[in-house]
Amino acid sequence: MKLGLIPKLLMGLGIGILIGLFGPDWMIRFTETGNMLLGNLIKFFIPLIIFAFVAASIAEFSSKAGRLLSFTIGISYLDTILACMLGAVAAYLIVPGFALQANQAIEAVEIGAPFVELDIPPIMGIISALVLAIVVGMASSWGEAKVLSAAVIEFRNLIERVIRGFIVPVIPIFIACIFAGLAAKGELFGTMAVFGKMLALILILQVVWLVIEYTVAGAISKKSPFTMFKAMLPAYFTAMGTMSSAVTMPVSLKQAKTVPYLNKKIADFVMPLCANVHLSGAAMTLTISAITVSLLTTGSLPPIGLIISFILILGVIEVGAVGVPGGSALAAIGILQSTLGFDEAAIGLMLALFMIQDSFGTATNIAGDGAIAMIVNRFFGKEDEGSETAEEPEIALDLEEARP
Repeated sequence: MKLGLIPKLLMGLGIGILIGLFGPDWMIRFTETGNMLLGNLIKFFIPLIIFAFVAASIAEFSSKAGRLLSFTIGISYLDTILACMLGAVAAYLIVPGFALQANQAIEAVEIGAPFVELDIPPIMGIISALVLAIVVGMASSWGEAKVLSAAVIEFRNLIERVIRGFIVPVIPIFIACIFAGLAAKGELFGTMAVFGKMLALILILQVVWLVIEYTVAGAISKKSPFTMFKAMLPAYFTAMGTMSSAVTMPVSLKQAKTVPYLNKKIADFVMPLCANVHLSGAAMTLTISAITVSLLTTGSLPPIGLIISFILILGVIEVGAVGVPGGSALAAIGILQSTLGFDEAAIGLMLALFMIQDSFGTATNIAGDGAIAMIVNRFFGKEDEGSETAEEPEIALDLEEARP
C-alpha cells in the first residue's frame, strides 16, 4: 500500500526524534550531513521555483487582460492579504504565550559536524528571481512572443515535475534530519508543545476566515452564503485528500455550477483562476508559522514592518504555487530567508508544520473560492449572454488548458 505524504511526514518526524534521543554520535552526524545537503539542494531550487511560477502566471494572465480578470485577481489578492493580517495579529497576541513553554529559544548549537561540507549556491537571489520573472512574464505577453510565452509555461511545468518527483519526496527525510538534531540538543519537547498549540490556532483561524469570507460575500452579493458553502463542501473534503488546488479544481467547478444564482460562465472563469491565485488558507498558515518559528529560533518576535513586507511579497510569489502539494511552503522559503533571515533549522520547522496541515490549508483555499465567485458574480454575472462582459469568462477555457 502506497503511503500518502502526511503519513510519510509523520514517519520521518518520528524516526528523526528516535535517532536524536537514542542514536549514537555517528548517526547524529549522519543526520546533520543530510540536513546540510538537502537544505542546500532545496535552497538551490527556490529561485527557480519563484521564477517559474510567477513568470508563467503573468504570461498566461497578461495576454488575457480584461476587467473581469483584473477584478478577480485583485479580490483574490486582497482576500489573501487580509487573511494573512488576521493570522499575524493572532500570532503576535497569542503565540508568545505558547512559546513561554519552550523555556528558551532554539540555539544553533553544533552537536557534531557533518561528515562533509558542500555549498550549493543558488544561481540568483530571491528578489532577482522575482524581478526577472515579472520582466520575462510581461515580455512574453507582448506582441507575438509565442515562443517565449510557451517556454516559460513549459519551464513552469518542468519545475512542477521536479517538485513532485524530487523535492516533495525528500522533505520527510529532511524533516527527520531536522528533528534528530532538535532531539539531540534537548530542544524537542518545548518545540513540540508550541507546535501542537500553534496547529490548533491555525485550524481555528482557517474556520474563522471562511466564516468571514462567506459573510462578506453574502452581504455584497445579497445572496445566501449557505447555499454556496454547502455546494463547496465536497470540494473542501476533496482538497483535504489531494492537498492540491489544481487537482481539486474540477470538483470545485462542478459544485459551483450547482448553485442556482451563480452565472455558469462566471463559474467557468473564477474557479479555475482562483485555483491558481487564491490562497488565503495557505498564506495565513505561512504567516503564523513564520512568526512562531522566528520567535523560537531567535527568542523574539520579528518586527512588524518585516512581517508586513513578508505578507505583501508572499501574495505575489505564491501565485501558481498552490496547485502543487507543498508548493506554497517551497515558494515562500526564499522570502523567509531574505526577509526574516531563516536558516536551515528554521526552514525545516516551517516545512514540518506547513506540510502536516497542508490538507486543511488547501481545503480553506478551495472553499474560499466559492466566496470569491459570489462577489465576482455580483458585479459581472448579470449581463446578458451576448454582452461583451458576459463573454469574458470564456478566458477560463484557455487558463484551464494551460495547466498541466
